[in-house]
Amino acid sequence: MKTIKIEGVDIGKEYPCYIIAEIGVNHNGKISFAKKLIDASIESGANAVKFQKRNLKSLYRKESLENPNSESQGFEILLAELQEVELTKNDYMEIIDYCKKKKITFLCTPWDMPSVDFLEEFDIVAYKISSGDMTNFPLIKYISKTRKPMIISTGMSKIEEIEKMVSFVKEQNIPFVILHANSTYPSPIESLNLNLIPEFRKKFNLLVGFSGHEIGIIGSITAANMGAVIIERHITLDKTMKGLDHSSSLEPNEFKEMVSLIKLSEKAKGKSVKKMTRAEVLQREVVSKSIVCVLDICKGEIFSDKNIEAKGPEKGLSAQYFFDIIGKKSPRDIKCGEYVLEEDMS
Repeated sequence: MKTIKIEGVDIGKEYPCYIIAEIGVNHNGKISFAKKLIDASIESGANAVKFQKRNLKSLYRKESLENPNSESQGFEILLAELQEVELTKNDYMEIIDYCKKKKITFLCTPWDMPSVDFLEEFDIVAYKISSGDMTNFPLIKYISKTRKPMIISTGMSKIEEIEKMVSFVKEQNIPFVILHANSTYPSPIESLNLNLIPEFRKKFNLLVGFSGHEIGIIGSITAANMGAVIIERHITLDKTMKGLDHSSSLEPNEFKEMVSLIKLSEKAKGKSVKKMTRAEVLQREVVSKSIVCVLDICKGEIFSDKNIEAKGPEKGLSAQYFFDIIGKKSPRDIKCGEYVLEEDMS
């Protein structure tokens, strides 16, 4: 799978890195925050913004919803946060219209099947599957029926689970990308294991991206340089805001710097073709060396290390042929100080 396409944009090794600004639930349930985050994402140069959609009744057991204490304190806190940030259908309509108006791709992670049905009403162009649902084959199968591209995170998983998931998704015969991820919020930089990006690409013959949750931007820039075709990072208006993901997100200025440096690094990588620039050609003429006669040489005389030397600038035969021409007969008379020429090799 060499490329996939999302809303007319090609994603692949030969194309610019596709940047997803993960708004997630960092809007804190407020449309005004959502729009500010969309604007910040556009300003940063992101290709897409991504939200999250849940149907809590479908996602969790009835008993758990009615009595969160019966599960764990962590679940009780999570449920309270999710209930607080849930957006209405009208909110999503407004957000999607705003993205269309601003010409940025709207993406979303459905956490359950009713949420897929909900998003299909808006005919979104691709689906993101969270690390938590990488093993949720019923959900993946349900999404695959839309025939739309999928982006699948692989955090908090074992290699054999990723292998099984990749095999399963390939059977669905739809385009997809996997994202290497560490699902610690925030992720210690030493735990990112970015060498897995080229390893996964080789192992699975797939496009591979990176979903980052680390502090700062060096991990994401490194991931892009190691071949990640997609970079997904959370964006927030303020890391100190109350909420699930703010502390492991990038503020707008950081996100913009990340995108800028990824684009610069792509320019630096260039192409796998060795070719001198015009400036290098001019520089070479000044600093490189040619073979020069240091004694008069008569026609038929043997070139030796006594009558030729390597000297600058480079106008005659390159000094890399110095040992090749030694022992050959000169085809002409050459004065001391003159350059040995390429035709003198024959």
